[in-house]
Amino acid sequence: MARDKGKPQGSARMPTVYPKQRPQIQELSGRDVFTLSGVVSEKEARGIIDFALSLGLQHQSSRGPKYGEAFRDNDRVSIEDEAVAQQLYTSLGIDQVFGPDPASGAVPVGLNPNLRFYRYRPGQRFGRHIDESVELGAGRFTAHTLLVYLSSVPRGGETIFYKRGRRVAAVAPQLGTALLHRHWPDCLEHEGAAVLEGDKWILRSDVVYQRPRS
Repeated sequence: MARDKGKPQGSARMPTVYPKQRPQIQELSGRDVFTLSGVVSEKEARGIIDFALSLGLQHQSSRGPKYGEAFRDNDRVSIEDEAVAQQLYTSLGIDQVFGPDPASGAVPVGLNPNLRFYRYRPGQRFGRHIDESVELGAGRFTAHTLLVYLSSVPRGGETIFYKRGRRVAAVAPQLGTALLHRHWPDCLEHEGAAVLEGDKWILRSDVVYQRPRS
């Protein structure tokens, strides 16, 4: 199972993303995998990329499947910012998409303040893996991965999902599109295919739920 590495760097603040019209949902594998279109503008995406570059990206790799780790080859940087995460929760329209979990009674409350910025250059990829739910304390936990594509890629770089070894969905990087999918134990195995042309930029966070207080 893949885990993120890295720590916040720098002191600058991320540019503001402004609310758009109600996001258009496209289901790819029911509500296990779906996209929202037009959540960031080209100008906003460029500002976020410039912000990430100003922090200083670090190369990230893994030991690979032989050691129980998904193959990973990309550049990344991360920040911890509760205020920005909450602002993104509403400006990206995520607050309009999720409701209470009928089984547990948990309710969506925001995004993970651990905001990650990824760059994949030609030849870089992320092997098959699943995303785990992370406990954040005080009854809060992550339930869905959020990937916001900050660039379009001419060739390659698709996020591909598998169910029982069979390919069930693929999402090509498209500037302004957000991809959301469930965490373990409902997470589909998925991979980031090798980029063949251009740079793939992603803003990564997670949708956070709050368990009911007993």
